[in-house]
Amino acid sequence: MSALRPITLALGLLVLPALGFAQEQGEGVTPDGRKGQIYKVQKGDTLWSISQRYLGTPWIWPSVWKENEAKIANPHWIYPGDLIWISEGSMRKLTPEEAARLAAAGQAPGPEPAAPAAPDAVPAPAPPPAATEQPDPFASLDAADVSNEVRIDVPTLQGEAFVTAEEMKATGAIMGNHDENVWLAQGQRTILSVGEGQGHVGDAYTVFRVRRELHHPVTGEKLGYFVQVLGKAEITQLYPETSWARIITSYAEIQPGDRVLPFVEEPTAIVEVRSGQDVRGQIVAFEPYRQRTGAGDFVVLDAGTKQGMVPGRRLQAFRPAKEVRDPLTQEMLVVPDDVLGEMFVVKSGEITSLALVMKSERDLHVGDSFRSVH
Repeated sequence: MSALRPITLALGLLVLPALGFAQEQGEGVTPDGRKGQIYKVQKGDTLWSISQRYLGTPWIWPSVWKENEAKIANPHWIYPGDLIWISEGSMRKLTPEEAARLAAAGQAPGPEPAAPAAPDAVPAPAPPPAATEQPDPFASLDAADVSNEVRIDVPTLQGEAFVTAEEMKATGAIMGNHDENVWLAQGQRTILSVGEGQGHVGDAYTVFRVRRELHHPVTGEKLGYFVQVLGKAEITQLYPETSWARIITSYAEIQPGDRVLPFVEEPTAIVEVRSGQDVRGQIVAFEPYRQRTGAGDFVVLDAGTKQGMVPGRRLQAFRPAKEVRDPLTQEMLVVPDDVLGEMFVVKSGEITSLALVMKSERDLHVGDSFRSVH
């Protein structure tokens, strides 16, 4: 099978020029008029990196691939030469024929040729010279790039240790090496359970250890895992079922059984998103073993891309209105919402999100509610 794959790719690449599609990437249009990008996979590409580049976040690829007929269970299950269609909220593989059709539909028609002049046509008189315009003293102000973009700095996001349930499906494991020592540290070699078709030489992985599972406090649904980040490894040699990797960074001892996940360079600042559907939910967790949190901390929310949550959404934390008995009249009266503070979404999974607490009037608790701010 591994020998057949390169032959198939080579044949596919020979067919592309005949179909009129030799670009590594370009624009296209679907039959229903939706515009998108046609991307040709390069060596070292993964769905994580492609999703980061074109959709703005690497965490969204599992949900957008679910609509594809040719489902991909592993984020590295793509090869150089594969063609991928990328549009808003959609990524899928293309055949060379389909790519050529989409690319042809995306090519705008050229300008119509000018009609030939009549033999006896009289040349039109030249237009009078245009009046010389006086310089506009405010032109520099009009041309200034004025932006109301708001960026939130999150320099510590790279170290946040929460892995969603869908991300865990793409993990591999540390398998140790042929030496007698069990513990691994920076500079040492180890074997990963990542083989051909799952990774490439030079791919980097985050090494981590699961600390505890996170379940929804009301429904009991598994939402993800709190983990301890142990370091970073890079594949040096790739084999059919496993690979050699070197530990290039370690923050603690690494041992067989620890997990690896494709490394993603997290942004140090995120642009605020001021539109989108209304999103509501609950705070479901903080860092392990903590009962409350406040400004500057990260919290886990029970809403993700399925509910329209994306990085950059500003949220309001509150305790909702409820009926309380009037101690004098004994009537039931509705008391107002208790607004607790503001949060900012920095990472979105399929059913969960990670948010930074921007400000808080009081401590936040698991079970407190949130709603989007427009």
